[in-house]
Amino acid sequence: MSELSVGPIQKYVEGSTWFDLTKYSRIGNVERTSVNLVESNLWLVDPSQLFIEESYAPRIAFLNEGAGFQSPIDATVTGAMNSSARIFDNLSGTNSILPSANAPLSVGDWVQLSNIAGGSQLNLIVTPNGVINNSRAPLSTDPTNNPIGSNPSSPIYWVAYADPNAHNPLLVMGYEDIVGDRSDNDYNDGLLLVDIGRANFNRIFETANFGQDATINLADAQPVPVPFEVESSMGLLLLLGIFACRSLLFKQRQQIDVA
Repeated sequence: MSELSVGPIQKYVEGSTWFDLTKYSRIGNVERTSVNLVESNLWLVDPSQLFIEESYAPRIAFLNEGAGFQSPIDATVTGAMNSSARIFDNLSGTNSILPSANAPLSVGDWVQLSNIAGGSQLNLIVTPNGVINNSRAPLSTDPTNNPIGSNPSSPIYWVAYADPNAHNPLLVMGYEDIVGDRSDNDYNDGLLLVDIGRANFNRIFETANFGQDATINLADAQPVPVPFEVESSMGLLLLLGIFACRSLLFKQRQQIDVA
């Protein structure tokens, strides 16, 4: 059976890398409940539902880090394929929100994972400050493996935002790395961009979507119907265009009324 492997770290090149780094830069500067999902065209989705329905070789990028910890990131795959691999040895950057001169990463660094067989479940795991203290409990996108803490969303310590409008539809994933009373519940202690392929993204977006209310308690979140399907990128662009036109007409009417 194939083993999960991770390629070397690659550098972000504006205009040619598979994601637009500037598009998500603001997410790391605000806590989870303050992210304007409507303005950003992002949707909350269930981070525990990273199901690879169709075989794909995912890509994962370092978006930001705002905790000052030195935390390794791992991935596990179960189901049709059973394996695990280290994604990043230390998710800290020289130019992140809380930079470190000796950090191994720069914002935008990314890695290519090997092919994951269809019918597999992907989970991401952070060990908070595990480079310094590897005895701390790891926190997984699978909440059943996590400790119960005083965080109001416990045992959920990961959040996922879906961007269906990106050239390559992707997930923005963040985590809260403190389980106990000192947790600030911001879920931006580490931020990743994850490409799981269009077909797998579509399934998550359509079946595990929590909507666009960033203030919900993650522990109580339930899937909601989405107003469109993402099978056709053209259909999505048309719908977004309709929303934009309606918004513009509404603003113009407001200006006329004021005048």
